[in-house]
Amino acid sequence: MTTQTQDDVAIQMLAQRYGEAWNRQDLDAIMDMHTDDCVFTAFASGSPLAKGKEAVREAFAGYIAMMPDIHFAERSLQLGQDHWVLESTMSGTIEQAIEVDGEELGVRGAQIQVPCVDVIQVRDGLIASKHTYLDSITMQRQLGGGE
Repeated sequence: MTTQTQDDVAIQMLAQRYGEAWNRQDLDAIMDMHTDDCVFTAFASGSPLAKGKEAVREAFAGYIAMMPDIHFAERSLQLGQDHWVLESTMSGTIEQAIEVDGEELGVRGAQIQVPCVDVIQVRDGLIASKHTYLDSITMQRQLGGGE
């Protein structure tokens, strides 16, 4: 029998609040859960590492602008002492094209549904880093033609 510690419960509650904020597209609530020196990388899109709360906010705002109905459906949540790993399905409707390796992809109205893994580090009860891995091949197929 496994018992949860206070730290485990705190991580689980943070993960739940974070997922709910993303599924509401509530950028202020999302960012309230990040450290000032947080970092973010989306490995499938070739986007650079965003460092600092303002840069991370800008990156997240770009995702929400691209898919105003972005949603993450949890498939698996693994908790650790200072982190969590979320396997989910990211879905949404493309509102504007995205740039991947200098090429615009995305047809307005295209629906995407792709596997996603987030590895999230926590420090002092806040998110210090978020590394997102997407199935880029599936996403590019679903985005529709390039410009």
